[in-house]
Amino acid sequence: MRLGYACVNLSLGGKMRSLRLATLRERGLAYLQTLVDENLALLVAILRWNLAQGITVFRISSDLVPLGSHPEVPLEQIRFEAAQVAEVARLARQGKMRLSMHPGQYTLISATGPVWESSYRDLCYHAEVMERLGIEGDIILHGGGVYGDRQATARRMLAHIEELPDGVRRRLRLENDERCWSVLELLPICEASGLPLVVDNLHHGLNGAAEVPLEGLPWERILSTWGGRRPKLHYAEQDPSKRPGAHSDYVSASGFRAFLAAVPWTDYDVMLECKAKDLALLRLRQELGQAEEERITTPGES
Repeated sequence: MRLGYACVNLSLGGKMRSLRLATLRERGLAYLQTLVDENLALLVAILRWNLAQGITVFRISSDLVPLGSHPEVPLEQIRFEAAQVAEVARLARQGKMRLSMHPGQYTLISATGPVWESSYRDLCYHAEVMERLGIEGDIILHGGGVYGDRQATARRMLAHIEELPDGVRRRLRLENDERCWSVLELLPICEASGLPLVVDNLHHGLNGAAEVPLEGLPWERILSTWGGRRPKLHYAEQDPSKRPGAHSDYVSASGFRAFLAAVPWTDYDVMLECKAKDLALLRLRQELGQAEEERITTPGES
């Protein structure tokens, strides 16, 4: 089992530069290009740090190209500096890294009309970023809404998946969410479309656990959606001071061990979704390591 974290490295500091549409219109593509150069340099620095720490699972920010899927951004005119791209590929290859991206809440495979049109552009943008970086990776997406008719929406989702270019479809994975699409509701869609299913424990706790506990999920069917590829899960814990579904800063070793005990797999990856990002991963890894060391070195009772 390998652990990963998402988008921001707090040990290094710095965040991907974003951009308002008004600023883009005022300052133009030359300014956008400078932000892309800075963001790509930061990605290289993060991957170097990850490699040094033995962290091989990481989510790339969707802001690598700010406003990258907006109709006013001609992505074909945005340059990825060749040396930086080569370094990303080298680090990923050397560390056998699994890199992913996660489009935002307004990218909906279940939507219609203009929302689906913008969602289609956004999915193509994420696949284009991965193509340029020379990585396959995972594009993780929630099911979206139900729109008053679950069966009709499921059929529309399958039709939209068929419409996607191959570069998007072969990277796309669906994830259960905390409101609309549970694991058991998404599983038939994944089986029918050939898309892998990513199980999120916190979302399942809010949407699905009353029907079936985590350990009772059809794990063999879920594994089969991955078609022999290494599966991936998400792990998070609730921030007690915020709305249901809000992620905590850190996670507990005891809670994570209970999660591992519920998953009957051996080789898989876990993306930690914590506000403390890499710091949460390092703390959890240390606590798990200490517990394992204590288990090994402490004599058993006779």
